[in-house]
Amino acid sequence: MIRPALFPRLAFVAALAVAWPGLAAPAPPATFVSPTGSSLVVRATDADGKTFVSVGDIATVLGGTLSYEAATGSYELKIGPHTAVFGTETAIAVVDTRLVQLASPVRGEGSSAFADADFFTRVLSPLFGVTFTWDRGARTLAARRVETPEIGVEATVSAFEGTTKVVFRFTQSPPFRVEKGDEQVVLRFSGVKLVSPVPEMAVDDPRVARLFLRPTELAIVLKGKNLSTNVYPLASPPRLVVDVTRGAPPPPVSFAPSPAAREAPGALAVPSPTPRPEPRVVVIDPGHGGTEEGAKGPGGLLEKDVVLSLARTVREVLTARGYRVVTTRDSDASVGLQDRTAISNAAKADVFLSLHLNASRAASAHGTEVYYLSLDASDRSAAALAESENRAEPTVTPSAETNAALRDLDLILWDLAQNQHLSASSRLAEIIQGDFNRLLGITTRGVKQAPFRVLIGVNAPAVLVEVAFISNPEEEQKLASEEFRKAVAETLAGSLDNFFRAAASGAAPVPAAPPPSGPR
Repeated sequence: MIRPALFPRLAFVAALAVAWPGLAAPAPPATFVSPTGSSLVVRATDADGKTFVSVGDIATVLGGTLSYEAATGSYELKIGPHTAVFGTETAIAVVDTRLVQLASPVRGEGSSAFADADFFTRVLSPLFGVTFTWDRGARTLAARRVETPEIGVEATVSAFEGTTKVVFRFTQSPPFRVEKGDEQVVLRFSGVKLVSPVPEMAVDDPRVARLFLRPTELAIVLKGKNLSTNVYPLASPPRLVVDVTRGAPPPPVSFAPSPAAREAPGALAVPSPTPRPEPRVVVIDPGHGGTEEGAKGPGGLLEKDVVLSLARTVREVLTARGYRVVTTRDSDASVGLQDRTAISNAAKADVFLSLHLNASRAASAHGTEVYYLSLDASDRSAAALAESENRAEPTVTPSAETNAALRDLDLILWDLAQNQHLSASSRLAEIIQGDFNRLLGITTRGVKQAPFRVLIGVNAPAVLVEVAFISNPEEEQKLASEEFRKAVAETLAGSLDNFFRAAASGAAPVPAAPPPSGPR
């Protein structure tokens, strides 16, 4: 909501726009038109063919504040009860702990942040019920309130194992009803206006021919009549998914021998051998590697080296207990985040454990943190950690189009794979967290959730374990000890034994860590 008392400050903002030092490429200021129709001058800069407008100037007009934390290079936008946290290295913002993908990273100049129009649409529009439009020629960003709420929608189509998934992604959850016909499915919406970047999409798919994205309805045109459809909503972010499959074929006819044929006179009954159970497959993922060093301890210990040594010790202990262990890397090599996921799925993992070491500006921070996957972070520190780990991918910076495609693929993989394992992932995380609290003698750290890319798409219960704080001198010293690493490996092995035992019996797992043999 606009605060009238703020408008006397507009002259001050305009003066800053005229003479703003430090920008690499000085550019004319832009104009912001508020929801009340008032116009004012705001700072702007041009880069990569786009105009980036001052986030702080817009926040001031809307009654908010923008602060900068130099130690982490992050900005925090506060407006009313809402907060948005973002940096300048990745095209991601955390809005009220919800992860929001942006078209372009925010640009920073010291304590000032500049963003393109997409930032204001994705970050501020859902919070204020306003829409932002950008007039490039006039260099004008306009915000307006609408009586009929406008909800952005984007669509993706993906074929997977005989099913076509049409995913409609919304900026906020809309009410809807479904109408099914022989050759199309129509989702109808009332009381809202859908806004899509494309009104119609031709689809190269064996089951879906075309999509129509209209202001009050979304239509899926099917290829043929012998198709079955299922529509269901998903949250975080809000989506509607339409599964399209071919009609189920008739069951195969089987011919079983008659009882008389199976029990012929004089036949020797040979008991069937009891099959030996296959060993459980555990994939151990030592984080970072190669040029990506991870965190560094005050004594010079590197995260990538410690977790590799730890992974080898864990593999040795688990193998001795009868597990089959696969590691995503066994040397100081760079491995992409999606490659780690692919290795796990190719191995048909029963459990995926990603090993990391934590770091904090507070040297006294200590203990273990265990995470399992969520598209929302459980708190700001979890969101910041996920952003840091996700940034470790040793690849070139993707385009906005590639970012959107990867985001859609992540969401589809989430629906198809990890979603069914969330409950098991949560149980595994609780067991490991409890065992490590006892190993390290702490009680303050709990299980958290965050959108780690390395966990997205893993078709098994999956957790990320920040074993200890390498930034803590005492824990760094422990991590350098083979004795302590053996205690960590034995603790993890005990946690897995308990997890699989509980899963087999259906009983509630009770964490039970072995007494630590390493230094306390």
